[in-house]
Amino acid sequence: MDALRLNVESCWNVGILSTEALNVVITIGFEMTPDARPIESSIRQVTASGGSAGAQQAAFDAGRQAIVSCGINGYGLPQDLYDQWRNVEITFNPARMSNR
Repeated sequence: MDALRLNVESCWNVGILSTEALNVVITIGFEMTPDARPIESSIRQVTASGGSAGAQQAAFDAGRQAIVSCGINGYGLPQDLYDQWRNVEITFNPARMSNR
């Protein structure tokens, strides 16, 4: 699961976020198909802290875009472990990521 998280985080474009949105920590949940592709209609905000509602929405939108764009060809996860990665939650922390 760490490889999946790192893959998605590498696609997350924090450069487009406002200064306020860079202070938002957001957890996004989603389901995946057996071929390790995200189900777009299942992508949802689980929790968010920091910033205004608009900043939280911007952080969610950027996270959603990362999940979809990185997963367009599937994440290459082992199908025999599908039950372990069928439902995913990833916490995005832009302040931590901008230090990479």
